[in-house]
Amino acid sequence: MTDERPRLDERAVAGHLELLDELLSELESASGPTAALALDALATLAGVYGEALARIAERVVAAAPEVGAALADDLLLAHLFVLHGVSVGAAAQGSGAVQGSGAVQGSAAAAGGAAFIPLDALTRRPATSRATP
Repeated sequence: MTDERPRLDERAVAGHLELLDELLSELESASGPTAALALDALATLAGVYGEALARIAERVVAAAPEVGAALADDLLLAHLFVLHGVSVGAAAQGSGAVQGSGAVQGSAAAAGGAAFIPLDALTRRPATSRATP
């Protein structure tokens, strides 16, 4: 079964990233155990998805290095690569599409704005240690 949903354009992606940043900021400013638990859950989920993204990127770049550069030119993918510290190879790093500062740079950002989620928003260490490292 294929997903027939239309893909978001770069402007919509940038809007979603801005909204996510706002929502995370609100959550981070909330106090209490529920807010802390929600942030822990998001950080854990981001860590698991980051590992999955790294595994996919590793396999794709190993099979076709030029695809890494093409992936890094996509606003959302470039954002995720930076957020999770995933390298998509020398070709992509040289293109300027992703910069380690946390902001999406280059052609992907020019297409849809410079929206990004601050790295610390989703990469905080969970306060609880339910999972084994």
